[in-house]
Amino acid sequence: MTTLRAWLSGMVVVGVVIACGGSSGTTVNGTGPGTGLCATAGACGNQQCDPTLGCVDCVSNTQCTGNNKVCFQGGCVGCGTNADCGAANPACWSDHQCHPACKTNQDCPNQAQICNTVTGACLQCQANKDCPQQRPLCNTVTNLCVACLSSTDCGASAPKCTAKGQCVQCTSNLDCGAATPICDLQDLQCRAGCNSNAQCLDKERPICDVKNSDCVQCLSNTNCPLSAPVCTQDNRCGNCATNQDCKNPALPYCSQSNTPTCVQCTQDKQCPMAAPKCQNNACVP
Repeated sequence: MTTLRAWLSGMVVVGVVIACGGSSGTTVNGTGPGTGLCATAGACGNQQCDPTLGCVDCVSNTQCTGNNKVCFQGGCVGCGTNADCGAANPACWSDHQCHPACKTNQDCPNQAQICNTVTGACLQCQANKDCPQQRPLCNTVTNLCVACLSSTDCGASAPKCTAKGQCVQCTSNLDCGAATPICDLQDLQCRAGCNSNAQCLDKERPICDVKNSDCVQCLSNTNCPLSAPVCTQDNRCGNCATNQDCKNPALPYCSQSNTPTCVQCTQDKQCPMAAPKCQNNACVP
């Protein structure tokens, strides 16, 4: 049971690692700066940009700490090979954690039933014959069963193969048509969006936020009119973004309404005892 729990824990780590190419995204074969998921500056947020995998948690061992000190395919794991393991647990299984060496298949959990007696590692697969119908191909680098090894293994509705071995609609904006030109980082589906202001036809949202591929009202105060001169954190023009923008002592609070504006109150506790209720941003008895 201890071995099985260790395997399940390791599989969670590997699953997150392999899926980190977009925000919830998925790592991607053959994508890189200018074409892939981390093509635009800041697209990876707190993650790293790998020229092959896309947005990942790490690109070198120096970015990994604790028990998961090895960077493998964009994620921090316990081991990449047996050389990363100590004498007590000398075998690096396909969950990329160190375990006792197996001697027969009976030493392995259900999720990795094959014992490689040479390396002592329990593996999910060594060849396609080891894999189920829904994931019929064996990735011999990770020894995991996957739906695809390359895009030629995928059908027309989801023609691109990710590094996780999943068939998806797109891995970059280049895979999407004019009607839905943006490859969504979360589900790798083509969606409406923008690459430039020219694609933002709604007069209420004329600016393209290239980082998120969305049309917005503003990115900075310079995009806003004099009647609503402040660009808020959620890209709306208003009279204020925070309470600090409200200089009139009679209207000290910033209400995040459709057009953020300075008001007398946004909640009851901001009102005096003589008018203790906040209704429609005004204190009333």
